[in-house]
Amino acid sequence: MTRTRAGLITFLLLTFGLTWAIELLYLRRVSAGSHTFAIAVGVLTFIPALSAVFVRVCVERSGFRDAGLRWGRGRYYLWAWFLPAALGWVAMALTLVFRQAQYDPYLAELMWRMQITFPRMRMPRLEEVRLGLLISSLTYMIVPNTIAAFGEEFGWRGYLLMRLRPLGALPAAAATGAIWGIWYAPLVLLGYAYPQHRMVGLPLMVGFCTLSGVILGWLRLASGSVLAAAVGRGSFKGPAQTPLAFTTGRNEITAGLPGIIGQAVMLLVVVGLWRLGAVRSQQTAASGEGDAREPLPQQVEQ
Repeated sequence: MTRTRAGLITFLLLTFGLTWAIELLYLRRVSAGSHTFAIAVGVLTFIPALSAVFVRVCVERSGFRDAGLRWGRGRYYLWAWFLPAALGWVAMALTLVFRQAQYDPYLAELMWRMQITFPRMRMPRLEEVRLGLLISSLTYMIVPNTIAAFGEEFGWRGYLLMRLRPLGALPAAAATGAIWGIWYAPLVLLGYAYPQHRMVGLPLMVGFCTLSGVILGWLRLASGSVLAAAVGRGSFKGPAQTPLAFTTGRNEITAGLPGIIGQAVMLLVVVGLWRLGAVRSQQTAASGEGDAREPLPQQVEQ
């Protein structure tokens, strides 16, 4: 067995084993809507990064030459920042058109959550909340979202995608996304993301991660940097979800970017990337780092 293959197997065993053990032994006793659950999920997202570091240093001994720890091609950060947000607004518009949610200019759900979370805080005016929500989601809030997303991206797009690259850009990105979605399975069954439809939520989560994973994989490979993928994931977690605050009575299965409507929108983007040749060939898979990446040590493949 080559060190690359041993590293890949070890990465998957560590990432899935540690995460699923914590979720099944501890998180199943915690309410999915609690702050404890949210904090635990945030911590768990760094397990892929820790597994990737261990494998690179102790199993493959390949170092971090292909981990994407560089700035890369700067223009892709704009795509990473604003493309998921644009997809989120398109998905919300279609959700309203197909009557899978109702438009809520009063942000009733958000205001209610603010009152529950901060009972002693003087509630700001509705106009201030609207403006603050829009500005913050598209500006400074991308920073903490990116930091929170880095653990996942360093593991999935910084390691796994790079090891699957011989499959070609699109298959590697799609496979990485699908594995990423399966990794979320216990959390979905515990009420994460689709709390009212947990069983249906499993294939929906895999679909969402596969499609968004192709977009994130494209950002990773085209930019030559895992940081661009982390910004993209941060945007999927933040700005892309902001439009949902302006809706109420959502159909969990169909509404928004995580639902069927949003996934159809992402599928169109993936098809567009393929038609443009951005994720089509093996050459594409390596081109993003062609000017900055050194070959892996020969011993890794032996």
